[in-house]
Amino acid sequence: MPNRIMPGYINQLGDKMELVVDHDGPASYNNTGTFSTSGETINAADLGLGGFELVQIDALSSDGLNYGYVVLSNQSTSSTPQGVGANAVPSAVIHWYVLATNVEVANAVNLSTKSLRLQIRGV
Repeated sequence: MPNRIMPGYINQLGDKMELVVDHDGPASYNNTGTFSTSGETINAADLGLGGFELVQIDALSSDGLNYGYVVLSNQSTSSTPQGVGANAVPSAVIHWYVLATNVEVANAVNLSTKSLRLQIRGV
């Protein structure tokens, strides 16, 4: 799954890194029928990062037919003030949906001709 970093990125923001990436979908989407085990895993290391603090999808897919939601795997659930103790995570999961139906993409569907633009902050 290729990731094309947009011109002018990777930006250093203090101790953090910011990227904007066009991320191509998988050749065979993983939909097990259970949210916690479905989706497409992306790894911070594949983008030269030690961990993700934030991964956002700001638009529809490149063809306008899909959208995605991101789950940061093992993100902090700390109740400490101002997020002290929050963590960067090594991977995130993108769940792809069909815009017309709001249903998650079916198992084994080829999404490799589509991309989602991701905004990423990491360490």
